[in-house]
Amino acid sequence: MTVDALVYQGLIGVSLAMYLWLLAAGLTIAFGVLGVVNFAHGSLYMLGGYFAFTYYLTLEMN
Repeated sequence: MTVDALVYQGLIGVSLAMYLWLLAAGLTIAFGVLGVVNFAHGSLYMLGGYFAFTYYLTLEMN
């Protein structure tokens, strides 16, 4: 594996980690303020994933 590929995979990993951190931070802040676990963040995250996948297939980006 070349250094370029290693750096590229590292950047992809960091960007995915940032998405998960934002999701976890939203859940933590909502739980800290409200005292109730709010699962709406997860459902919106999944809805965004479904829309992105649908547009990916519709626009034939593969």
